[in-house]
Amino acid sequence: MIDNLKKYWFVVVIGLVLIVGIGYFTKEQMNAVLSGKKVDGKDVIYEVAGSDYTADAYYNELLESKGTAEIYKLFERAVLDSMETTEDIVKKSKEEAETVKTNVSAQNGAAGLEQLDKALVSLGYKGVDEMNKFYENSNKLDVILGDYLEANYDQYVKAFIEENQPRVVSHILVKMDDSKNPTAEETAKMEKIDAALKEGKSFSDVAMEFSDDGTAQNGGLLGYMDKTSSLVPEFIEGATSIKKGETTGWVTSQYGRHRITVQQDSFEEIKYDKDFLKAISTNNPKIQYQAIWEKAEGLDIKFADDSVKADLMAFMGLGGNQ
Repeated sequence: MIDNLKKYWFVVVIGLVLIVGIGYFTKEQMNAVLSGKKVDGKDVIYEVAGSDYTADAYYNELLESKGTAEIYKLFERAVLDSMETTEDIVKKSKEEAETVKTNVSAQNGAAGLEQLDKALVSLGYKGVDEMNKFYENSNKLDVILGDYLEANYDQYVKAFIEENQPRVVSHILVKMDDSKNPTAEETAKMEKIDAALKEGKSFSDVAMEFSDDGTAQNGGLLGYMDKTSSLVPEFIEGATSIKKGETTGWVTSQYGRHRITVQQDSFEEIKYDKDFLKAISTNNPKIQYQAIWEKAEGLDIKFADDSVKADLMAFMGLGGNQ
């Protein structure tokens, strides 16, 4: 069905959107969809003991038992499914899915994978079999939100960046019991780090060789941070005092001494970063709904029932029934 919708450039009636979403709602329902069967002109999505259940009936049942939040989930899923899945998204999503499955299996075995399967089903996917799809949609959502922020930069981004100085950073840590009074051994280690950086070795390589932090295996990459991050004040002050490509001197914190470098600090570089998007969304709770709705409008979605549209708009805080 999705392929047919794409063929006709996503001119979607909400009844079809719900059928698409319902098809993903659980494994059993996906397998029970009766292709092409209609009763009184309405699509039959499953049949039990000879009784037909239409999309309209299932929508009403779903709305009553789960609320508009479940309807929104299906609506959002249909919008994301309508987007092109780029090669970069496919690659990134596959890597993310494999990493999670590997970690869950290593830590919790078959029981962990079973719980993961149930969690994905509860989100509207066919369990672990659609984990790649889950991450593809997650990454598509990042693209939608990042593009929306770019288009509305002055409204949402400009002041946030000026106030919070978001950036992606890496660091090298020399752990110390008393960071104000390093031992001779700790001092010697700092000197080796300074010498390696001065010689022109990459920050990543030096971090992997010398850092005492868990980020060492990733070249010291800590990731996204801003002035509101849950980091010690000394680290935040040091990290936000420099620009991309610069490296601090030794910053003293309760954990020891750090050297910090900024990898990214422009909006263009971080606009799709999940943690950056989360930080922006925390300040603007409705922004994801606004971005999804704008994307849906671009797909020329039409609603066969105005009450469905009103329910969704109200849920998203964009108007409709209160």
